[in-house]
Amino acid sequence: MRVHVADHPLITHKLTVLRDQTTPSPLFRSLVEELMTLLAYEGTRGVRVEAVTVQTPVSPAQGVRISDPKPLVVPILRAGLGMLEGMVKMLPTAEVGFLGMARNEETLEPTTYAERLPDDLSDRQCFVLDPMLATGGSLIAAINFLFARGATDVTAICILAAPEGLAAVEKALAGREVTIILGAVDERLDEHGYIVPGLGDAGDRLYGLV
Repeated sequence: MRVHVADHPLITHKLTVLRDQTTPSPLFRSLVEELMTLLAYEGTRGVRVEAVTVQTPVSPAQGVRISDPKPLVVPILRAGLGMLEGMVKMLPTAEVGFLGMARNEETLEPTTYAERLPDDLSDRQCFVLDPMLATGGSLIAAINFLFARGATDVTAICILAAPEGLAAVEKALAGREVTIILGAVDERLDEHGYIVPGLGDAGDRLYGLV
């Protein structure tokens, strides 16, 4: 497993505003989208491309385009939806699937309640979007779901992670082709499985308490 923390002043600045409990939901959503664009830049460095020739007004030019089959972007509902727009702005030719997962607040174990994904993910580069890598349970379950459908190359993009969650993902996915892109690694998890200092419940701050 490869882990990359995108250490950049703009990322740290936006994270600081996200952490502030007084930041209202509209601004929070806007910042998550902006932050996701920066993280997507790091997360797509290994996206597969193929050589092409295009005609400029002056002469032919060599370049590249995204290879087929197109990458698949998979936000984990519901909080991952807040990251989707920033990702597809960077990767507009990608296809989008959805995976609905919820954490049992007593056991902290994830459950899958919805999915909209191709049956065969062979040779597809998959990008999983989940704002918070806390216990790691949801991300592990999501990545295993993709591998069960034939995926072999998965990149997860998260805004924040806890060291305990990173360790759990690495242990559970040993030997898999997985890359984790992060905005920051925080101190720890609290007794309720929340990241400290974190930014609270990302889904609630994006969309309210419904």
